[in-house]
Amino acid sequence: MSASTTAASFSPAKATATHQPEPASAPSLTSSGTSSTQIPSVKAGFFKTATEADGTPVASIAAVQEFGAVVQGRGGHPIVIPPRPFLRQTITRCRNTWVRQLADAHRVSLRTRAGTPSGGAGATQSSSESLQNFETLLKILTARAPISQALTAVGHSMQADITDTIRQTHTPPNATSTVRHKGFDNPLVETGTLQNSVSFQVDA
Repeated sequence: MSASTTAASFSPAKATATHQPEPASAPSLTSSGTSSTQIPSVKAGFFKTATEADGTPVASIAAVQEFGAVVQGRGGHPIVIPPRPFLRQTITRCRNTWVRQLADAHRVSLRTRAGTPSGGAGATQSSSESLQNFETLLKILTARAPISQALTAVGHSMQADITDTIRQTHTPPNATSTVRHKGFDNPLVETGTLQNSVSFQVDA
């Protein structure tokens, strides 16, 4: 089976969850403030390097759980797996928090890099000093390092939030036969592979 993508794409204006061919990824948060044509972003979810022991992409398993599916069981009987949209639920619950965290982390990163202007806040600056400080600030605002640091901080939160949703999802419950096989009823948890495969990637 080829690698696939289960992605919950996130931006302040839009949030969706999709499953598509490579590369495997997930929630995506973008940050403005760069002059490059490439918009820095962070994605969290299931990437193509995450596979089961038999080589099955974890992204494919996540997509079945997220959107539901009908699979062939023993004896050729169809088995209906109901949707358990843990990615979309995470986005709905956490997207505003992610936006605030991104803004706060970016602001702190910029402040750390900028430091305190020479002479202190109350000092009188010459025109050349003011121009130099402005040029320094402009370089900071367009630098990729602060954006990358901010997106990394948010990526950790996105990873933790998705993992938490996987653990706390209990509806729809497992079928009686599945509970007998697993020994417990926790629909998105069995071997721990799904929750342990959640990761994030920063593109900046």
